[in-house]
Amino acid sequence: MKMIYFRPTVSKTLFWRVRSMAKKSTGKLSTRKKYTVKNLIADLKKVGCTPSILDTVGREIVYYEWSQAQYQLGPDHPVTTHLQSLLEFMRGGCEHQLVSGELSRAADTPTAAINAAIKGAPAEFLSYELLRSPDHIKKVLDGTMEDRKREVKQYKVIEKGIRKKLKEEPDNAELWNQLRLLLWLIGKYKDSSEAFKKAKKLGWNAEETDYVAV
Repeated sequence: MKMIYFRPTVSKTLFWRVRSMAKKSTGKLSTRKKYTVKNLIADLKKVGCTPSILDTVGREIVYYEWSQAQYQLGPDHPVTTHLQSLLEFMRGGCEHQLVSGELSRAADTPTAAINAAIKGAPAEFLSYELLRSPDHIKKVLDGTMEDRKREVKQYKVIEKGIRKKLKEEPDNAELWNQLRLLLWLIGKYKDSSEAFKKAKKLGWNAEETDYVAV
């Protein structure tokens, strides 16, 4: 597959790099005296568990927790192995699911995706208290929420550009696929699913698509 990125501007060739998020913000996050894995996941759901949000949180928070768990608990400890699985989901797993079309139903929301990623995890993992300071974790989460607010506005502009292009090329499967990715990131999951069905009907194939990252 060729690598093409979404960019937050409308250009003639419609090459964009999609960096952030989905549905509209529900407000400020709670200030916590401590964070468990469960707390972190709960706040992530409020921000939006899209690829770029997950990548930031994985890089800034979960990687450190995993590396410390390896040292303090051991590489085979349940907390360590589940932190590793969560990190893999955050740093590419969710992105792959979205780009490949695995997240294509109206019910395949960011929340559903992360719920599936931690399904079956033991209570010991979910109740594990993170070592990073609450202030650091809150700062990272607040930052991602602000990024999302800015970028979701840009996505709406980009959506108009794709729809305009589709009026000229209504049978372009790649454009329909671009639209479904964008709609998913904005938070229009039902519309995204319909766009995916259209792309598939027109011959879109994950192995031949131009898009490998969002």
